[in-house]
Amino acid sequence: MSLVTMQKLRILVHAADAPAVLQALQKAGAVEFSEVSAEGLTRTEPTEFEFNYVSARLDFAVEFLSQYAPEKGGIAAALEGTAEKVDEARIADVTNSFYATDIIDAAQDIQKELNDTHKKSKELAKERAALLPWRKVPLRVGYDYDTPHTHTDFVQVQGVVGAPKGHKPHYALAQALDAAGVLYHILSVDALRAIVTYHVDGRDAARAVLKDANYTIVQFAARRGMPAEEIERIDRALVKTAKRVQALEERARELASNLPELKVLSDHTLWQKERHDVYTRSLRTRSTLVYEGWCPTARVAQVRAAVEDASALVAVEEIAPAEGEEPPVEIANSGIVQPFEMVTRLYGLPSPVDLDPTPYLAGFFFIFFGFCLTDFGYGVVLMLLTGFALWRYDVQKSMATMLKLLFLGGLASALAGLLFGGYFGVDMSALPAFLQRLQQFDPIKDPLPVFYLALALGVAQVLFGLVVAIIAKAQRGQLREGLLDHAPWIAFFVALGLFTADVMGLIVAPYARMVLYGAVAALVLTQGRAEKNIFMKLFKGVTSLYDIVAYFSDILSYSRLLALGLATSALAFAVNMIAGMIAGEDPSIFSMLAAGIVLVIGHVFNLVVNTLGAFIHSARLQFVEFFGKFLTGTGRVFAPFRRTERYTTLVE
Repeated sequence: MSLVTMQKLRILVHAADAPAVLQALQKAGAVEFSEVSAEGLTRTEPTEFEFNYVSARLDFAVEFLSQYAPEKGGIAAALEGTAEKVDEARIADVTNSFYATDIIDAAQDIQKELNDTHKKSKELAKERAALLPWRKVPLRVGYDYDTPHTHTDFVQVQGVVGAPKGHKPHYALAQALDAAGVLYHILSVDALRAIVTYHVDGRDAARAVLKDANYTIVQFAARRGMPAEEIERIDRALVKTAKRVQALEERARELASNLPELKVLSDHTLWQKERHDVYTRSLRTRSTLVYEGWCPTARVAQVRAAVEDASALVAVEEIAPAEGEEPPVEIANSGIVQPFEMVTRLYGLPSPVDLDPTPYLAGFFFIFFGFCLTDFGYGVVLMLLTGFALWRYDVQKSMATMLKLLFLGGLASALAGLLFGGYFGVDMSALPAFLQRLQQFDPIKDPLPVFYLALALGVAQVLFGLVVAIIAKAQRGQLREGLLDHAPWIAFFVALGLFTADVMGLIVAPYARMVLYGAVAALVLTQGRAEKNIFMKLFKGVTSLYDIVAYFSDILSYSRLLALGLATSALAFAVNMIAGMIAGEDPSIFSMLAAGIVLVIGHVFNLVVNTLGAFIHSARLQFVEFFGKFLTGTGRVFAPFRRTERYTTLVE
């Protein structure tokens, strides 16, 4: 349960066998390539991947046909994902026997025709919307009604212009035309639309009036019939296009039955492209390609065996890293600790010189999560839901880790609920006596003991963080520095605890004050030791005591555990109270139903929100108050050369 140790490798391979060796390395997925440090090498001449066109077509087919494939249920899709699960035999079978060209061609034809049909439908719908307000007009649209002496326009005003009370629509337009001396006739269609006929001699003046009055001329160039007739024609055309779309989508659904094979081919082609990209970036002599990279030490033998099986003209050397070069970072934990890796990965993996914090945070995160939720009922529900999902579905790896963590969080909440008396917000007086005897804290009636417990947990984790800091420095060969940096602080807080307990009469510790003074003196003498001047040593040691404020600030942050626990209990109690008020003293069927709905919705909301809060705040305490005590930074995540799984998931 630590950082995965990394070994740097140099791989030399004859150019003729390089593709086979790269394929073996890609399958192993255990080597992250780095820049080659050797001199006197030339770079392989870059070439374009020969299957770029094929790869793009396969990707298109997968993306397009995925829209028409049978969908999993919402929960199944979220938990299992849409990737096709395949093994080596399945990959070999598909790549050797499945012919995709005709399917891709058909998919492209369907997409093109669907786009054209949808475009036509939109144009028809736009025409229909434009014609609809004119549907009662007894004149043909798009027809030239001009005579030698008159001109006719279909016009529409922009915005809502109401006529003065007692006047017909378009009164203002009529007044403006009169003022301009234009001979005209207005046939009102509605408050916004009209048909205006005016003498040709006044055409320019009429057009100017229309523009000033915010009227626009409506064109129906593609139509020649009565508006109602044209709308009917458009409706028939829309029905026809809808049927065509339906037929095309049905054909796409038929093609989507080939989606599993297309996904395999698409990813397989991508793997070829990835190998090609590595090959074209290779440094080489005339006939030998040189690669360098990082590999987990435990997998070096596996990598060596894999490449030697692929070629007899290959050599794998273990080499020392260049000066200042840092290895990538990976962590590996097993058993009950493994789900807590999710918390560490959210923060970022530690630097190569640090230790893996996952085993050290696991117990605290478990306790804090339960402290935040503090309800036996919610914990059991969370365990049942996550346990069922893990048992019933073939959950994705990343999702499985999260579900396992939530399962453990549910267990922690159930255990905390026994101590805090949390049972869906039900008053403890209404519960069996044996459950009442298990309760040790009541965060609603007496929150102070819970507050003290939260602070005690804070003190415990802060002190433990200092212990881990000593371990981390010892691991780097700096045990003396670790002891001098952190042991005095541990002694100070222990002495302060003894002194406080003695003053409060909780224990008898006659020498507690002297021990505390000794711890303070140790801090003054050790924290400034890096300074050369004796006075600066003392000054730095004295000023280091100001860090007490930072430590107490960290410890007070753990009071959020009380706040989250109170929020869960109070909201659960409030939901029950509201449901009781709705049911009333003499409940009916309807009031009981309404109360039941309030209970379900309220408790589900409380569970979801406070589970999220429990996760976020428990993680925050690790990131800010705990990790800062011993982590020096974050490292570069190990990213080996492996087969990228986009549409497929590789299984053994």
